[in-house]
Amino acid sequence: MSQCPKCNSHNLRRSRTRSRWERWRKEITGRRPYRCRACDWRGWLPISVGDAIEAREAARRKAADPPNLQGTAFARNLQRLTLDVKQLDRFHQTTDEDSDS
Repeated sequence: MSQCPKCNSHNLRRSRTRSRWERWRKEITGRRPYRCRACDWRGWLPISVGDAIEAREAARRKAADPPNLQGTAFARNLQRLTLDVKQLDRFHQTTDEDSDS
């Protein structure tokens, strides 16, 4: 389990997203909002291994590409793209409460 970057406590819990921006960020970054029960810090941390496996399995359960799309421009691109969260945050004003550190 992760620990709080502010007080190093292991007493963290997942926090709910507060806005459409946070829900979108959660879906595309692989990070989730957490809150420390010891010092009340709130920020974004990478999801745990168990959560990552569960999310990957849920994605696999979704319908696959129809066979007639394979090899066409409409087929899924399975290449993983890198994402710079700092660049995304540039477009959204954050407060101290929902910053990464």
